[in-house]
Formats: sequence, structure tokens, C-alpha cells
Amino acid sequence: MARILFVEDEVEVLGTLTKYFERQGHIVHGVRTGEEALTVADRFPPDVTVLDVMLQEGPAGPDGMNGFEICTALRSSGYDRPVIFLTARTSEEDKIVAFDAGADNYVTKPFSLPVLEKRIDAMLRRVGGARYLYHFGDVRVELGPNDMAIHHPDGDEPLSKREAALLRFFIDNRGRILSRDMLLERVWGYRAGVATRTVDTHVLTVRKKLRDNAQEPVFIRTLHGVGYQFIAEEG
Repeated sequence: MARILFVEDEVEVLGTLTKYFERQGHIVHGVRTGEEALTVADRFPPDVTVLDVMLQEGPAGPDGMNGFEICTALRSSGYDRPVIFLTARTSEEDKIVAFDAGADNYVTKPFSLPVLEKRIDAMLRRVGGARYLYHFGDVRVELGPNDMAIHHPDGDEPLSKREAALLRFFIDNRGRILSRDMLLERVWGYRAGVATRTVDTHVLTVRKKLRDNAQEPVFIRTLHGVGYQFIAEEG
């Protein structure tokens, strides 16, 4: 699973991209302007950004930004993840401008959705995979291969591999009631019915690192005799 930002002004194309990649299990943000793209990238840094060049049927969108300028702005802000151009413009000059702006790949329309997916997968492999970065208000949770931590405005709380796996399972299944047996099977690989307090101990530790209050939970709700439920929404 990856977080993908699509910047495309054609509503039908954007809808097709969004539906396809969501069905593949990805988190998708679809926007139509440069201003929206930079706002989303700041709040929910994507693992991959896919940009059209021409926005609003002209050299620049209503906010004065075309795909080249959006890419340049992203790179100037410190964004270091893959950028793929997906556009009908096929000239060598456009491709040179795109790569000079910081693009990693250039795909021309018409295109194949499965092939685009494979290109995105290849880009992610080159940078070590998806980062699994989540925002919950002013709390940022990073569960990538090289950084497993909960980032608070006043400091960071590092996570062990098991804590990160547990928290990611909670986030991926937000809203669902998760029994201890399910957590043991899916996070620890234990068979159901094993008598152990390891789930409760790890949940307590993760809750402390989230700085969550068990009596008035914002992140993890305890359902006594049943299990746990992750209740926070991204935003």
C-alpha cells in the first residue's frame, strides 16, 4: 500500500485513476490544481506524486501553476519522493523540462493502468518502499522501513518493530473491533487461544507513546471483554 497524489484536471481521468488505485489498496489523493496539490503534499506527504502538465486546458491552471511548476515547488519544499509525469504532451522539449524540474519518470497518454501501477511499484522499490506516513491532527505517525516513530510537536517517540506492526494494523483497520486473538494471529503470528498478556502490554505501550488517555481515548478504545478499536481519523 502506498499514498499516491494524482494531479489531473480532467474529471473522468482523475476518477478512473482514483478508483483503480484505491481498488489496489492504495491511499489516493486526487486534486485538480497546483494549490490543492501543494496543500495535500504538505499535510499528507505522498509516497509518489503523479502530475499532468496541462491543467485547466491551458499552460497553467487557475492558480497560475502548470505541472512543471508544481514539480519545482514540491522539490523546493524538500519533497524527495518519486514524481511521475502523466501527460498528453510528447515532445522532447517537454520531457527535458520535466526532468529538469525534478521528475523521475515521464508517461504519455494514452496509458495502461496496470503498466502505470508497475511503474509506481518500481519507483517505490528504488526508494525503499512506501513510508506509511499518517497525520492525526498535530501527531504524525511514520511506519516506514527506516523510521518507525510517533512524532509529536514537542518530541518523538520511537517504536519497536512489533509496536510499529501493531500500530499499522490498527490504522489499516481503523473503526473495526479487533479481538486479542485476531491481533495475536495477524501481528504476532500466534495461534488463537494462546494465554498471554503480550497484546495488552503492547497496546498499553503504544497508547502511552501516542499520549492517549485510556479513560477518554482519541486513538485506541478498549472494549472490555471484546478487544480494541482504533478510532482516530486522519486530518
